[in-house]
Amino acid sequence: MVLLEGFEPPTTCLGNKHSIPLSYKSTVKKMTDYEKLSQLLVPFLQPNTYLILQGKLGVGKTTLVRFLAKNLGIAEKIISPTFNILQRYPLKNDYYLNHFDFFRLTAADTLDFFSELATDNLNIIE
Repeated sequence: MVLLEGFEPPTTCLGNKHSIPLSYKSTVKKMTDYEKLSQLLVPFLQPNTYLILQGKLGVGKTTLVRFLAKNLGIAEKIISPTFNILQRYPLKNDYYLNHFDFFRLTAADTLDFFSELATDNLNIIE
């Protein structure tokens, strides 16, 4: 069963620093579901966008990022940032896809360094 049919994110809430949160829950049952979801999301992913992926360990968050990166034109192999917290991939027009995984961070950790890197870039956070 694919729960992606008919999903069209509203363009009025995406694309700038003042965007309102958009929440979408999807059940992915096969690889083609990741591809479909990534194709739906890519037109809305631009600088200063924050895409937050939530799910248990091993559910496919990084797999979705691989499809998103492919559809954004990134040829590099996408690896999980679990151990180094951040992977950066250059995109056109001098901005980056920042792939964050904050799994290992605690409440005592500061995110100041990461906020500087996130500005004017596309940010996907697991």
